[in-house]
Amino acid sequence: MTYIDDVLNGRAQVEDLDDYIGAWHTSPVEQPPLHTTLGLLWPEYAMWVNDPDAISYVIDARRARKNLFDHLREKKETDPRAMELWNIAHRLYAQEWRNPEWSPDPK
Repeated sequence: MTYIDDVLNGRAQVEDLDDYIGAWHTSPVEQPPLHTTLGLLWPEYAMWVNDPDAISYVIDARRARKNLFDHLREKKETDPRAMELWNIAHRLYAQEWRNPEWSPDPK
């Protein structure tokens, strides 16, 4: 299970993210890339690295069964934070949202 799966299924809290990252860093076995281990698509991961608040929006989007880009686009008119994140997504990661399964990791 991934961090996102665990949060969505009630086995973890949003605040547990650092524990998952720590476990990934200290694992004695080779792990998949961090974004895969966390359950994030590459553009979601890039958004989170750019702005840690994005993780809450990723979780909200998954609960709504939408991708983060579309979720932010829908929320941006009523949620100033969503507007800021959507601007980041639109300005910096538009190419990645055209193909969200793409990853720069060779694994």
